[in-house]
Amino acid sequence: MSEPNSRPRTPTTKTPRHKEENGDCPEPSRTPALSGTVPRFPMGGRTQTDSARLLREAAKSVSHSEAEYLLTHLLKVPRHRLFLEAKVGTRVAARFRKLVSRAGKGEPVQYLVRSAPFHDFDVYVDRRVLIPRPETEELVARTLARIRIGRKPLIVDYGTGSGCIAIALARALPDARVTAVDTSKAALAVAAQNVASYCLEKRIRLAQAQSLEDRALSRLRGRLDLLVSNPPYVPTPRLARLDRTVQHEPRLALDGGPKGDNIVAMLLTHGPAFLRTGGLLAIEVDATHEAVVRRLAPDAEVERDLAGRIRYVFLKK
Repeated sequence: MSEPNSRPRTPTTKTPRHKEENGDCPEPSRTPALSGTVPRFPMGGRTQTDSARLLREAAKSVSHSEAEYLLTHLLKVPRHRLFLEAKVGTRVAARFRKLVSRAGKGEPVQYLVRSAPFHDFDVYVDRRVLIPRPETEELVARTLARIRIGRKPLIVDYGTGSGCIAIALARALPDARVTAVDTSKAALAVAAQNVASYCLEKRIRLAQAQSLEDRALSRLRGRLDLLVSNPPYVPTPRLARLDRTVQHEPRLALDGGPKGDNIVAMLLTHGPAFLRTGGLLAIEVDATHEAVVRRLAPDAEVERDLAGRIRYVFLKK
């Protein structure tokens, strides 16, 4: 649950997600979060509006990609269909303009449509959880490239939020058993919805805990193959200066304390005790945290993100 150093990736309409190993689980659509949230409107109607005109109007308030994304979700069609079926019914047009107005005032489009992309799948998001960022996708990719694990690895995702990291790891590692931890009961409710949508309830366990020292996690001490976290790491004084769209996201998912390193320091101090020999600790951090990492974990590897900023810490036991 990190500071949004880049804008959230604007979702695109993609092919449906794949079924998990449980063949009895119905295959959900690419964006299951929209079910019951954004009603299906007919394209027709007595009065119709040209889709290209709607998008041009919207471009005065939001980016073109955001406008296209909102309209594709309202119409439940892939992007190219916006122009093949150019006419939009009046009810859809009215709903679209309302959403564009809200987005233009700073509401994240991901919250407006209750969906955000992460790697090759989508997750439900609302104001209870942070919107996943590209930096966190990169954390997962780098972590998967590093780990060497055997049969039925044990993993903890600390600060799971929407559950995106836990789900990505469970999908990439079919034998893995993941415990997704968060301090927020509200965030865990969102994670539970996402876990269920991918039929991963048997492989991802949700747990509420205030720290690694919580009794809920005590049985995992010395057993983990991977402890991964994208914790709150924004220094408190910086919160007021964040982009207006970020002001809609939960403070609990952003605020890392006076220097932003409260949870980072806890993970570096107590995390290694939860790893088995050869286990990996992987954390996303703020660009200002290199000094605290070097002090608490001098053997850790610190890496920069694609923008050249200090962003990732990896410590092997």
